Amino acid sequence: MLVYNFSTKLNYSIKASFYSALIFSVLSCHAEALLFINCINELFSAVFILTGLFLFSKYNTSKIYFPVAMSFLFALLSRESAVCYIPLLFLVNYRLKLTGWKNIALITAVPVLIYMSFRIFSETYFPGSNLSSTIDSLDLNPVKIIYKMFHYFINMIIPVKVLFEFLGFGYLESLIAAFRKPVDNLFVFISLSLSALIICVSLIYFIFKTLRKEIAFPLMFIFFSIAIYFLSFNTAERFLYLPSAGLSILLGLFFSELKSTKILFLSFILFLLIHSASFLSRTYRHKQAANYSAEVMNDLYSKTTDIKNGDYILFENIPPKKFGIFFLSPYNFQSNWDYNFPDKKINFIFKETYKENIKDLINSVYKFSVERNEFERVK
Repeated sequence: MLVYNFSTKLNYSIKASFYSALIFSVLSCHAEALLFINCINELFSAVFILTGLFLFSKYNTSKIYFPVAMSFLFALLSRESAVCYIPLLFLVNYRLKLTGWKNIALITAVPVLIYMSFRIFSETYFPGSNLSSTIDSLDLNPVKIIYKMFHYFINMIIPVKVLFEFLGFGYLESLIAAFRKPVDNLFVFISLSLSALIICVSLIYFIFKTLRKEIAFPLMFIFFSIAIYFLSFNTAERFLYLPSAGLSILLGLFFSELKSTKILFLSFILFLLIHSASFLSRTYRHKQAANYSAEVMNDLYSKTTDIKNGDYILFENIPPKKFGIFFLSPYNFQSNWDYNFPDKKINFIFKETYKENIKDLINSVYKFSVERNEFERVK
């Protein structure tokens, strides 16, 4: 609904706006953001940003500045990457010529100051920020930045992950390894990068021939929404939720501007069906992964009956990805356990986070047998 109403206020036709909303509703790249509980901040942030942009584009009066600013504040409190709201607001204003840049600066500056106050307060009384680790994980390699730009675009428009249902999830892992360590997998990385470049440039050129200068706004919307993630170490599908609104507007304009023929109409329907089927498939896989997670956690619970509350367990390894989904990791395992088994207070230590100064705290050692899909106590 927000995508539809926002598109109409950008002076796009009812047909183009409807197409945009329809496309947004079925994109398979939304699967991770919608199905992972720890991605809910992406949803909140996107809703607040789109709400603020819609209000700003609809009501060209100073009375609307307060709710527009509050939308930005709530988006920031949901996720810091909501700073993309600032260039997006300028982008909308440039298209519609609504107000001067000083008013936009005021609208955005006040929420930033309030947010910074909240952040300083939280850091003072609740230490443990991930700011330093975030800065340390920045990847400024220009080649990888360009690659990620095209990688995100392809992931939005093509249901890539469903392809691995046919190719095998092991192939997916080899591609991920090539991206993380391109020097060790140079041929695969270069091939992947060139393929992404050729596909993206071809698609953009084909769309440009139809839309001409109208291609600028949705492309800039996509870029501003995702640009902050070009510097991150990894690429995550959940980051695409807000940028995909820009892609939906782009494709909505494209399909609405094409001359109506049976072939083009069938292409549009086929696009919707492929993404809908892909989204349903991935929903099913996530459900399977969730059930598998519950099974292995119950298995571990049954094998820790002699473990006392407060004991420390070292894991040699934990369950790997299932169906290409990283459902358990050293960063969520403890929370998973505490939520499901609040009566059993166990502290888990992992090889990835192991430190010598906690060696004497370890009471037992477990490993996960991939062949038998169960935990084994080895010490």
